[in-house]
Amino acid sequence: MSVFYLAQLSLLYLLITSNYLPASSSVTNLDNNNHNIFIEISQDGVTKVQGFDSDQALFEFKSHFDLEQDLRSGDSLTINDNEVLISKLSGRKKISLGIPIGLNSASSEDLQSIPGIGEELAARIINYREGIRKFDSIDELDNIEGIGKKKLDNIRKASNLD
Repeated sequence: MSVFYLAQLSLLYLLITSNYLPASSSVTNLDNNNHNIFIEISQDGVTKVQGFDSDQALFEFKSHFDLEQDLRSGDSLTINDNEVLISKLSGRKKISLGIPIGLNSASSEDLQSIPGIGEELAARIINYREGIRKFDSIDELDNIEGIGKKKLDNIRKASNLD
C-alpha cells in the first residue's frame, strides 16, 4: 500500500512542477529569450502557469479566447465564462517564476520582491524614477543611495527595463 502512495505523491509532484515551474529558473535566460512567455491563467477555480515558447503558440491561445491585447510574461488572466480579465502578477510570483521585475513599471511591493530591496530603498528607486521619467539602463540605479555594486548585480539578475 505504501508503494501506491509513493507513486501518487511522485505523480502529484510531477504535475505540480510541470504546471507551475518554468523550464528554466534563470532570469537571465528568460530575459534574453523573447519567446519564453509565462502567463498565469485562472479558469473554473483552477489556476496554472502556462509557458509559451513560440509566437505561434501564443497566437493560438489568444485566438481561442478572442484576445486582441498583447500578452507578456507576468500577465495574469482570469477567465469567467466568455469574459477575460488581464492583470499583472505580483512581484513575488514573478520572481518565483523567474520573470524579471520591470524597473520602469514596478510598484513598491514589486521592487521589494527583489532580494536586498526593502521599503525605503524601493521608495528611493521610485522617487528617482519619477524624477528621470524612466530608466534607460539598469546601471542608473548606481546613482541611488544604498545601492552598491553587489546589490546592483542582484537587481540586474532579477529585473529588466520594462
